[in-house]
Amino acid sequence: MGASRKQLADPLRIQIGGGGLSGGKQALNRVTTTKYNWLTFLPLNLYEQFRRAVYFYFLIITIISFFVNDTISPMVSLIPLLFVMVITALKEGLEDLARSRSDTIVNTARVTVIRNGQEQCIESQFVVPGDLVVVSSNGDIPCDLVLLQSSGMDNKCFVTTANLDGESNLKTVFAPTNYTLAMEGCIVCEAPRPDLYSFNGRLELEGDTLPLTLENLLLRGVRVKDTARIVGCAIYTGMHTKLQLNSRYTGNKSASSEKYINRFMVALILGMIVVVVGLYMIERHKEAHVVATMPYLGPPSDFNSFWQIFEDFLSFLLLFNYMVPISAYMNIELYRIAGAHFMQSDLQLYDEETDQPCQANASNLNEELGQVNILFSDKTGTLTKNLMNFLKCYVDGRDYHLQGAQLYSPATDEKLELATLETQASKFFEALTICHTVELQAAGEAVSSEAALTERSSLMSTGNVVGRYQASSPDEKALLEGCANLGLVYEGCHSNQLRIRRYPAGEALHYERLHVLEFSSERKRMSVIVRDGQGAIWLYSKGAESIIFPRCHQSPELSRTDAQITEYARQGLRTLAVARRRLTAEAYTSFMAQYRHANTQLTDRTNLIAECYETVETGLDLLGATALEDALQDNVGETLVALRTAGLKIWVLTGDKVETAFNIGLACQHIPPGATVHYMVNVTERTELLLRLKEIEAAIGKDSSQEALVIDGVTVASLLAHAPKQFADVALKCRAVLCCRLSPLQKSEIVTLIKRRKKNHITAAIGDGANDVSMIQEAHIGIGITGREGKQAARCADYAIAKFEMLQRLLLVHGHYNSQRLAFLVLFYCYKNIIITGCMALFQVYDLYSATNVYNSLFLWLFDIVYISFSFTILAISDKPYSEETLLRHPELYKRLAHNKQTSWSRFSMWILNGAIQCLIIFYFAYAVLNDDNVVYNVGQTAGFQTFGCMLITIIVIVGNLKLLLVAHYLTYLNFAIIVGSIGAFMLTTYLYNLLTGSELYMVYNLLLGSLPLWLYTIICSVACLLPDFTMKVVKDMLRQPPPLDTQKRALYEEGNPKVGNV
Repeated sequence: MGASRKQLADPLRIQIGGGGLSGGKQALNRVTTTKYNWLTFLPLNLYEQFRRAVYFYFLIITIISFFVNDTISPMVSLIPLLFVMVITALKEGLEDLARSRSDTIVNTARVTVIRNGQEQCIESQFVVPGDLVVVSSNGDIPCDLVLLQSSGMDNKCFVTTANLDGESNLKTVFAPTNYTLAMEGCIVCEAPRPDLYSFNGRLELEGDTLPLTLENLLLRGVRVKDTARIVGCAIYTGMHTKLQLNSRYTGNKSASSEKYINRFMVALILGMIVVVVGLYMIERHKEAHVVATMPYLGPPSDFNSFWQIFEDFLSFLLLFNYMVPISAYMNIELYRIAGAHFMQSDLQLYDEETDQPCQANASNLNEELGQVNILFSDKTGTLTKNLMNFLKCYVDGRDYHLQGAQLYSPATDEKLELATLETQASKFFEALTICHTVELQAAGEAVSSEAALTERSSLMSTGNVVGRYQASSPDEKALLEGCANLGLVYEGCHSNQLRIRRYPAGEALHYERLHVLEFSSERKRMSVIVRDGQGAIWLYSKGAESIIFPRCHQSPELSRTDAQITEYARQGLRTLAVARRRLTAEAYTSFMAQYRHANTQLTDRTNLIAECYETVETGLDLLGATALEDALQDNVGETLVALRTAGLKIWVLTGDKVETAFNIGLACQHIPPGATVHYMVNVTERTELLLRLKEIEAAIGKDSSQEALVIDGVTVASLLAHAPKQFADVALKCRAVLCCRLSPLQKSEIVTLIKRRKKNHITAAIGDGANDVSMIQEAHIGIGITGREGKQAARCADYAIAKFEMLQRLLLVHGHYNSQRLAFLVLFYCYKNIIITGCMALFQVYDLYSATNVYNSLFLWLFDIVYISFSFTILAISDKPYSEETLLRHPELYKRLAHNKQTSWSRFSMWILNGAIQCLIIFYFAYAVLNDDNVVYNVGQTAGFQTFGCMLITIIVIVGNLKLLLVAHYLTYLNFAIIVGSIGAFMLTTYLYNLLTGSELYMVYNLLLGSLPLWLYTIICSVACLLPDFTMKVVKDMLRQPPPLDTQKRALYEEGNPKVGNV
């Protein structure tokens, strides 16, 4: 269930330890994600089920059958309807009950709070704003807290935020400086907002005010690590926490196939009504002019009375009720269960390393996998492994490649030690070990990483230090690991004292960290102010070159470094420029005074702080540039190219900054080589937004095959508010779209926008972190990856796979098969119903339109279960229009399924026409056999009414089953055996039934089997029905060119290649 979006206009004022909002209602920490409750379950569930046209139709028919009993028993309609509805309701109820139990577990979890100076354990749902909450190491934060006290060093704690932003690295949260729990005060903060990347507040004490920022906030869902105990004050609780504000419950998803199934069912119902009305009008004419001339039929009925009109009309309606049997939905569910089983059993969707098979959590969307037009993908952990490697750097006019413990210079083809480099290079690497926010994990908790176990770190015995690096940014961790390999080791920070050691000499370097100028997507840089051992104050800065270069002194080195960074970017590497400047004591003092003033403001704090930072981040001296590689997932480039060839438009929605995401987009081929890239960054004014969109649309023109759009979160927020339709129209014309620095809610809002803008487009979203859950749940199809960031995305998704590369097989193979199979299942169902009900309609011409059923009741009961439905359902479950290799090698085949082309009105009409023609052939062949001379039995007896019905159903069963041989693409011995077995089952059940002395068919079938004329009729009529189909199949096969793969297979067979075989 989506959290409430109501926001308070005024800031919140929360008394620390006071247990509630000042002047407001108590806001409990209760979370609710259920769809139903005990009162709403029945009405809501019935409403959702009767939204299906066929369910509503059968409800009406069932009600009618209780008033008109001449034709078919009401139980024929009522029992199947109740059975299907009860099973569906039970399934929905159990799923919602599971959600309710999950909520209960969360809401009743025990939480320690401090009230009235005493610690007490309460249920999580009873935590209110103002409570002091105690959390131990490895404990989860129950609501949004402001950290007030920590047992960790320097009053800080470490947390993992995988449930929020998908990152598994430890992050640091700080308690306000110089605050103790003994102090009385209150927290003033902004109203709850879904933005995970901002928080403004202040801590008001007697005679003092302390600023509160995002680095003081512990969000619900994060986990405390490497810190024995923390105490925080609850500020946002329950459905008002940032995590819940970023969550959406979208209810049950329905596939687009439901639309065409409903359309076809409605068409059949309308066609049935037309037939019924026509037959009824003819029946009235017969009653008035023909029946009156036949006194042996008894006195004529009052056919003008209201009840007689009602009964006669509804008798026809019930007679043709079989045209739309509810068993169709039972067969569809069977097909979906089988499709889910095939996906879960596919060994090529199984990851042996993690022992993770494909999971199908929503089998009702199987066919939707073959209809995807737009794919939304996360980046970190989905397209990339989130593992950074420091590969190259550019210092003092030279390009260096990091190779173990040495630097390789391609220009001179020599390998150098760090200690032998010039002073400028030493300053550059020292800057990398100073300008960061990396923390050192506690020694007892550390686990050495592979990156740390290098030759250099092993010799220096520093592997245990490097392996304990914990960073909010994997870039910073990779830079420090690279420096450590070269011999410059960061050994931690205690009481703001940075410790760095230079090897092999073992020289210790000490710096006092005075202030950190945090990174933000707007600033695109981060800086650190430190004091060195000689008392000099330095500002070190690193960030995007487009931001750092304008703040540097002009020099020839700038242009050379810029050219080298451009070359790194072409290689798909993430780049950073590094610079520094010396600050005077007066400049530092002035800066800190301005910063303290800005940091206590609740309104416009971000802009005030940014202006403050601008005053010192100028006049820099460029030191150099770095280049890092973010390892891509296996075969991610090939997968994206294949999906694009299949006709999918791919959007990457990420929380990363623009530069990082753009480089990865180039590396993984999301942004095609040579594409024209259009940027919309930091554009917020409506006029400017519309102007920029028009410029991009004009530049795109008619050819969008080489166009890419890059946009950041600030601009996305403005576009969604001011120009959503224009944004969607322009973005959908681009081949690739990259949206950066997005919150989870913004990801979901973009998916919602595209869904509503393009009603005929099917969207899919794939991600691996809890921050992707809203996007996954909002898309038509949600796909989770069970990756490094946990399994929450996989649990909330409709389908779960272990690796991104498996998406290609999931869509192009299983999606294609499932979409094609359901289309065949539905069309064949309509076809067979036309045949069996068509003969009923034709028979009315010869029975005075008396609504008499031409078939024995046995045939109606078993026709949909044994005689034909079983054989074509099994074929539909296993049919393969193309081999798996063909679908993977030729992704363009996926386009043939787009927008449910295989279930167009033209194809539906062809199947219906085919059924109507065969119906005429079957009926009038039988009529011709019995019309002139109905002495067809060997014993000289004449054929009766039951014989005629038996002749019709025999041909219908044989033709319906043999037609499967003509329309199947992939026949196995099992399919053939089931087809033959279905015909045999008809003959056996009919034979056994005709042996019963009380049955209407008593000895009729025995006589029919012994009649040579009826055997000839069966053969000739079956051939006449199937000959047009066979002729069309031969012509199509003659004109159709073999798929390219078939040619390749033949060549491989000729060469004796053993790798190609049946699939």
